[in-house]
Amino acid sequence: MTGHLIATEVSKYPNYLQAKAYLRNFLRHGRRAFLRTKRYAYYQHSPTLRVIVIYVSKNILEVRAYPVDGFLFATIEEAVRAEDFRGWLFTYDYRNRSIYYITGSQRVGIDNYRQVKRAIQKERELARASQAYLAL
Repeated sequence: MTGHLIATEVSKYPNYLQAKAYLRNFLRHGRRAFLRTKRYAYYQHSPTLRVIVIYVSKNILEVRAYPVDGFLFATIEEAVRAEDFRGWLFTYDYRNRSIYYITGSQRVGIDNYRQVKRAIQKERELARASQAYLAL
């Protein structure tokens, strides 16, 4: 694949601001999702990319974009295990209705992103998760 084609494919993924917009839509119970529950929502970003917004832990949410060409995911667990993705982790403060960015797969790399996410899922609280992550 030429460099131009690779750049074109990468540029089709949502950026940080778009990811945050999907999260806001989910938190405000917007109607842009084609499938929605209290725990998650699916969005069609483009003909080849889907976005899922899902709770990782209490007040901590993930926005994940992944390709759908040739992929059919039967469960949500399969969708969030997709290898080819771009993801962002956010925390939502219900008291003042603010969204705070934790990290993203582009910023720290996919392996570190997964490590942070696993720490959050295991510890169920961001403060303890960050201590566990820093101890690694």
